Amino acid sequence: MQNKTVKLFALGALAAATTFGANAENTYDYFVGFDAGTRVSGKLHETKDNSGYNESGDLKSEPIVGFSGGMIINNHHRVKFGLAYDDFKFDEADEGIDRMTTTVSYDYMLPIANKLSWTVGGHMGYEFFDSDADELDNFTYGVQTGLDYKLTQKWSLGTEVSYTAHEEVEYKRWNDQIEDDVTIMANVQYHF
Repeated sequence: MQNKTVKLFALGALAAATTFGANAENTYDYFVGFDAGTRVSGKLHETKDNSGYNESGDLKSEPIVGFSGGMIINNHHRVKFGLAYDDFKFDEADEGIDRMTTTVSYDYMLPIANKLSWTVGGHMGYEFFDSDADELDNFTYGVQTGLDYKLTQKWSLGTEVSYTAHEEVEYKRWNDQIEDDVTIMANVQYHF
């Protein structure tokens, strides 16, 4: 047991050391950005208690737009806060439901080339639906990966693919859950 504790402590110390590197002082790069993209896949799964009703419908690929801001610590750790809007719509539907999503995400930025980084991380947030469907409001969490290219000292471009899981929502006798939610996003960021 004690040997396992020592190994875990050593692993934690190694992770902390690589996080802050040999720098005596951390560097912070603040940014704001505009995000745009679309849903690649997703469906809404719906069941009704004690009735045998069990249906799911595919979601349309609709535009997603948003704003984000945050900081990059020591050129490797990105923390980002985001606000995104999309029109949540089924494949066969003419009208959708407005959805606003707030997220906080962390990405580890692994340099591939001089100005190009591969990003890998996780996110969590909360989604707010239009008042007609506010029973779907719920927590979200997921993972993402992408590429980030530093155009100049002040501007960067990025793209990412993300998978988001949604908690199941219970409303009266109905249970709804958004499943297989995959999005692809591009962004432009201004660095301070």
